[in-house]
Amino acid sequence: MIAGDLEYVMTSLPHLFLKDTDRERSRVISIFQRYAGSEEKKENIITLFEEEMDKFLSAKESETLQQIRLQTVHQPIFQKSKIDVLRRFSIYCSRLKKDLYQLRTARKSGKEIATTLESIKDLEPGTPLEEEIQLIQWQWDKLEELMIGHYTDFEAVILFKLKLCVLLRWWTFDEQKGFERFLNLTEPGHGR
Repeated sequence: MIAGDLEYVMTSLPHLFLKDTDRERSRVISIFQRYAGSEEKKENIITLFEEEMDKFLSAKESETLQQIRLQTVHQPIFQKSKIDVLRRFSIYCSRLKKDLYQLRTARKSGKEIATTLESIKDLEPGTPLEEEIQLIQWQWDKLEELMIGHYTDFEAVILFKLKLCVLLRWWTFDEQKGFERFLNLTEPGHGR
């Protein structure tokens, strides 16, 4: 396990790159496994990160960190957060989610897509996987923008966790499984 202060811990974490390669996955996962004290221990790296940070954060900060999930970061509780970077990312994700819903609804009904969907105006049409990767890139870019000026403070911890969540989401994409799910969802009679 790591010893020292929050600044030391933050500088010892792996620098995250938005890459989906075996080498990148191995690099990040092996560093977190070393933090756990065992290369063979197969814990969730988000859990390992939270446990490490728990040693250096106040109880309130630790609780806040553990509540943050990529799937729920758009919720109003985070949009109202006093933590600036969390609030700004939450608002960004909420807008993105709403605009995507409108886009997908318009596509499904064959209607003209509203030009007021500012957050997704640059979305290049493609396969569902290609579009999801674009969304991941946009979230990553927003997190990179929010990182400016935050290196070893609590905001940096939050941003690191969110970047790790975005990266792990991308790493879970399986083109074959996604295609099979798409076929199941689009076959006639589905959802009746």
